[in-house]
Amino acid sequence: MKKYSKILVAFDGSELSIKALNEAIAMGKENEALEIDVVTALNPTAQISSALVYASILNELRKEAVDMLAGISEKLSVQLPNHKVKTKVLEGNPGNEIVEYADENDRDLIIMGSRGLNGLREWFLGSVSHAVLQRSHCPVLIVK
Repeated sequence: MKKYSKILVAFDGSELSIKALNEAIAMGKENEALEIDVVTALNPTAQISSALVYASILNELRKEAVDMLAGISEKLSVQLPNHKVKTKVLEGNPGNEIVEYADENDRDLIIMGSRGLNGLREWFLGSVSHAVLQRSHCPVLIVK
């Protein structure tokens, strides 16, 4: 298997994204030079008629995402103490945002779950993993 040096983990807190993160951790234990970026993408697309309500929901989702990624960062600093780790909250179409982030930050592998969370908190969908597979310029590892 090719040794990757810069990977991106798409994380939304779902069981499959946890598996994707664990795969990145396993890879990091085998390669001390591995850089890991963990991102989550916010896309509250519900039909909301009030801009104030939309802003309130987006702010709450943003706070939850930042808190979630802080916990991931702490976990990675314990399990992979010598690795360069970054976390980032993206906003917009998740498939597009993940691919753009990977391209702009020269990631050489994207790891993500095949499906994510549901409901208003829906950040990743099966359609997102499909979109990333179709648009990515680097390999994509889909975890089931």
